[in-house]
Amino acid sequence: MKVWLTGIIVILLGLAAWYFLSSREPVVEEAPPPVVAVQEEEPAPAPEPVEETVVEEPVPVEEPIPEEPPLPDLADSDPAALEALTGMVGPEPVARYVAQEAVISRFVATVDALSGRQVPPVIQSVQGPGGEFQATADEQPDSIILDEVGDPIPQYVVDPANYQRYTPYVEMLEAVDAQRAVAEFRSNQPLFEEAFTQLGYKDGDFEQRLRAVIDELLATPDVSPPVRLIKPEAYYLFADKDLESLSAGQKILIRMGPENAARVKSKLTEIRAAL
Repeated sequence: MKVWLTGIIVILLGLAAWYFLSSREPVVEEAPPPVVAVQEEEPAPAPEPVEETVVEEPVPVEEPIPEEPPLPDLADSDPAALEALTGMVGPEPVARYVAQEAVISRFVATVDALSGRQVPPVIQSVQGPGGEFQATADEQPDSIILDEVGDPIPQYVVDPANYQRYTPYVEMLEAVDAQRAVAEFRSNQPLFEEAFTQLGYKDGDFEQRLRAVIDELLATPDVSPPVRLIKPEAYYLFADKDLESLSAGQKILIRMGPENAARVKSKLTEIRAAL
């Protein structure tokens, strides 16, 4: 619009100049041409801004992480330990076979003693099988074994009926879920380490000791019956000196019979892998 108005003004000025310069006559005043008012177009109104709707996303509320309850003192840990065992193998085996006092301390002491010559009854975490160890006299031994004064030592063979005395313990062990058992151990490991320290291992590591004992039990030789024994005094000993030199834990596996021993080794393999 502004360019068009400017062009009209330039033309009018040009005509006025030509008329003024070319005319020799006196100037006659004429009425000025009518001025045509040009109405400028009003600009279109600007569009009103559109308000954008802002959708606020809900802020996720973080659930508070429950804090682990503090571990009890070792001296007060029996209820928690018995509860954990009950959850794994059931109430009846725990009430019947497991020592009800100093549970963790007894377990640690028993594991430590399995690699020694014997496991004293005072520290055993599991009560021994009921009844007497069953063996029958060997009337025709392969060889005569003499004592220090030269007298023949009575010889025996393990009665296969004796193996059944250990079956409930094997079934109790098989009922344990290896992953859950290791998880329970991890949750209460400071208590196990404290009990291990109380045995005199000031810089010891009970988990390392546990692995070593399991490895030793898994290395127990497979012995086919008959298993020969001697009884020089009050206790039965293996007639084979190599077997008698084994650790207490290995000899227990042999006494419980080849089938039970194989089942125990299978479960120990699972626990060892979970560790």
